[in-house]
Amino acid sequence: MTTDGMTRWQGLAQKCELMIQRCLNCTTLLAPLMATCSACQGSNLERVPSCGVGSIVSSKVVHREVNETNRGLVPCTIAIVELDEGPWVYTWIDGDVPAPSDCPVRVEFRPASTAEQLPVFAVRSAGQR
Repeated sequence: MTTDGMTRWQGLAQKCELMIQRCLNCTTLLAPLMATCSACQGSNLERVPSCGVGSIVSSKVVHREVNETNRGLVPCTIAIVELDEGPWVYTWIDGDVPAPSDCPVRVEFRPASTAEQLPVFAVRSAGQR
């Protein structure tokens, strides 16, 4: 949590920018929550903006509660997205995932509950990036 009670992702969403990490030792680009570089094991990392576009590597529909007042379960898609820059991020997918899931996805920013820990990506048509 940040000092004002927001999660790290909510803070990033307010800036409307998906941030990833770059190793200052070897310049490898890493997922947002990495603590050390997977290439050189260095811990000297800096945050850099991502283009926010990628493709779905894997996805699974799960059922979860929408909120505490509406206890009914709704289907949601959780996925691993490979960003165009290379790192993989865990995310929620907004919309149906086509099969095969070769359509590009783009990060979208929206207010989320305090428990929300993942960015949301939306499926784009094949010609849209």
